[in-house]
Amino acid sequence: MRIAVLSHSAVEPSHRRKWELVAGAGWEVLLLVPPAWPEAGRLVRARAGRAARLRVEVVRGFAAGRLARWTPLGLTRRIAAFRPDLVYAEEEPYGIACWRAMGAATSLRVPFAFYTWENIRRGYRWPQGRLLASVLGRAAGAIAGNGEAARVLRGHGFRRPVAVLPQYGFDPAVFRPRPRAACRRALGWPREGAIAGYVGRLIPEKGIETLLHAAARVPGLRVAVVGSGPNEGALRAAAAGLGDRALFLPAVPRERIGVVMGALDVLVLPSRTTPAWKEQFGRVLAEAFASGRWAIGSSSGEIPAVLGRRSLVFREGDVPGLAARLRSVVGRRPPAELRLRALRRFTDGAVAAGTRAFLGGLLRGG
Repeated sequence: MRIAVLSHSAVEPSHRRKWELVAGAGWEVLLLVPPAWPEAGRLVRARAGRAARLRVEVVRGFAAGRLARWTPLGLTRRIAAFRPDLVYAEEEPYGIACWRAMGAATSLRVPFAFYTWENIRRGYRWPQGRLLASVLGRAAGAIAGNGEAARVLRGHGFRRPVAVLPQYGFDPAVFRPRPRAACRRALGWPREGAIAGYVGRLIPEKGIETLLHAAARVPGLRVAVVGSGPNEGALRAAAAGLGDRALFLPAVPRERIGVVMGALDVLVLPSRTTPAWKEQFGRVLAEAFASGRWAIGSSSGEIPAVLGRRSLVFREGDVPGLAARLRSVVGRRPPAELRLRALRRFTDGAVAAGTRAFLGGLLRGG
């Protein structure tokens, strides 16, 4: 099996792990990425390379960093030289990049598939509506990042096979149970007392104020906010009433997030839906479970499906509801089944296996 993949997010090296595993299972993979793309609030520059059956090439073009308008150039020539059995675009179907990858597959007469995270039904104006219709009419199948994205796709009239899989998983070697005291010592955090934390970008739609206000209702509970973003000043102001119970840490490299998880008692993802956005996955929840810690999340988007337990979900923006859930888990050990579920469904290996099975099925006509 030879597969050509177009993926703007694979400029980030950790996002290539899935394709490394797919190649390690015997497939030949050509991974095409733009020269640079903003990821997690920073500009990541791509590096080409080759390892075993995985080849990474940089594709130049226009409007890199703009999801709908990114226009890679020379795709058909590059992909034709690779002679793939299937072309796969990890790009939204209303974007120029996805449409161009579809065009390359059409000219080479090989199957084409795409990936979508879009979990809000939108009306698309020209040219995006036209591109979407063209891609949906040609694609042999699609992978949706969450159940709502699959329903949105069906709502657009797409009737070919759809799998529901996260785009990325986590590395179980990084996210594993660690001694809490050692992790806190490494971060310079207090060794005594419970800590609830948020890890991610500091932006309004993540609802971090809900966590700060809820923590204030739980006596003795500290709250750690780990990340960077435009909402940091407002969050520090909102945390003023917590005094030294509030801990702020700038964004840390991905390989260090496992230490952060190990220092927490519970990870909280308090996202709030807006007219233009709702939570599409919530990988940090699975990472917390894999680290042997509790995770709690709001009702936004895919969060309840990732958590898998209604008792760990609170209504968006519900400060008393989150406080009650925090009180219910602090001081208790999370059941082993939460970690086992995360390892079974959300690791890099699980995502790679699901991706390989679905795309292989499309090639076999099933």
